[in-house]
Amino acid sequence: MTQPYNIDYDPPIPILQVRFSTPEWSLYTDTLLAIVDTGADGTLVPVKYLRAIDATVEGQSGLRSQWGERRTVNLYLVDLEVAELTLQSVWVIGDDLSDEVIIGRNVLNRLHLVLNGPILRSEIVGF
Repeated sequence: MTQPYNIDYDPPIPILQVRFSTPEWSLYTDTLLAIVDTGADGTLVPVKYLRAIDATVEGQSGLRSQWGERRTVNLYLVDLEVAELTLQSVWVIGDDLSDEVIIGRNVLNRLHLVLNGPILRSEIVGF
């Protein structure tokens, strides 16, 4: 699966199409565009999408932003679909401050992902 970078950002940013689900309820989000962030430890999902699939809070953790601020966040355990692959039992952070999905290293480290900056395309070639 290849996905063009989002050119609304300067410089353009790699993105992936993803869906989240809660298998016990067979509920899925719509397909969402997610920013690929190799500097993020974890994956952040706006809470509104997690509520839409009846995901439940499984725990809490501390989050430190790139500016050093700290806050307590809720953790959810969901399945993530990307490029016709389903990654089961992925921990995500419920983000109540943003509308952007951020795919962090907890997911990226499970994928064989090529970021081809010169042609502004990301491609998942395996997992």
